[in-house]
Amino acid sequence: MNPVYLGMTLLCVAALAAGQVLFKLSARHVAGAQDISGLLQLALYPWFLLSLVLYGGATLLWVWILRKVPLTAAYPFFALTFLLVPLVGVLFLGERVDMHYWLGVGLIMGGIWITVA
Repeated sequence: MNPVYLGMTLLCVAALAAGQVLFKLSARHVAGAQDISGLLQLALYPWFLLSLVLYGGATLLWVWILRKVPLTAAYPFFALTFLLVPLVGVLFLGERVDMHYWLGVGLIMGGIWITVA
């Protein structure tokens, strides 16, 4: 894959992973809400709005990438989110992930290596 398209694909993956982390922060913000007010809180929460912008931007970037890169070449990179999202969750959100999960992530990373090499 052309280095520019590879970089753009990785940027797209990073934006989606960041969006997932922001969704988690948004969910924490409205965790105690029991009624429609929780949806209003969520709709006005800056991290949630940023996550929507990231997802929208990543979608536009993805379509731009697919103009020149075969789907079968670009799509395997999206599996990197299985590494990035939990890693951020562990490092910055205090979440715990057991060794079975990391073993699975290692297998996924091996699959990415095989499909793009």
